[in-house]
Amino acid sequence: MTYPILYSFRRCPYAMRARLAIASSGIQVELREIVLRDKTPEFLETSPTATVPCLKVG
Repeated sequence: MTYPILYSFRRCPYAMRARLAIASSGIQVELREIVLRDKTPEFLETSPTATVPCLKVG
């Protein structure tokens, strides 16, 4: 079973809220912390504007 992927940056207030909401709901996700200077091609494919939080489902 694959879990949704949450791309996040730990100091981003919007990403903090997304992580808190997911944690309180009990949904399991794969958390991927990104480094803003080194954005992966997979992340850029999911979020072309390179913004977080970004949830990839499926």
